[in-house]
Amino acid sequence: MINTEKTLTEVIDVLRSRGYIEDFNLFEVGLSYKKGDEKVNLNDIVIDKTYRFTGQNDLEDEAVLYAMRNTKDGVKGIFVNGYGTYSDKEADEIISQIVNREEDDNDDWMN
Repeated sequence: MINTEKTLTEVIDVLRSRGYIEDFNLFEVGLSYKKGDEKVNLNDIVIDKTYRFTGQNDLEDEAVLYAMRNTKDGVKGIFVNGYGTYSDKEADEIISQIVNREEDDNDDWMN
């Protein structure tokens, strides 16, 4: 997990420039980024990177951002959840079903 001083919006912008453009929070409401009725199998999703954001002045600003990809079709996206007390239980359940393939490497995921 990467702890960062950058804002959530700044990191999302960096990830979008790296191709993480889909909204995987749609999984939470049973929707899919795919057209039609085809659902995404969560077994095909892997977590590439995890970022934690701490609210300096407000604990409600704490969040976790997951950079994810679908190994079946190559689609990349993001998933955002609260952190600690403020995490969403449905989101926690979805994240618990996804394999974390995050590696500690020297690649700068912040730029």
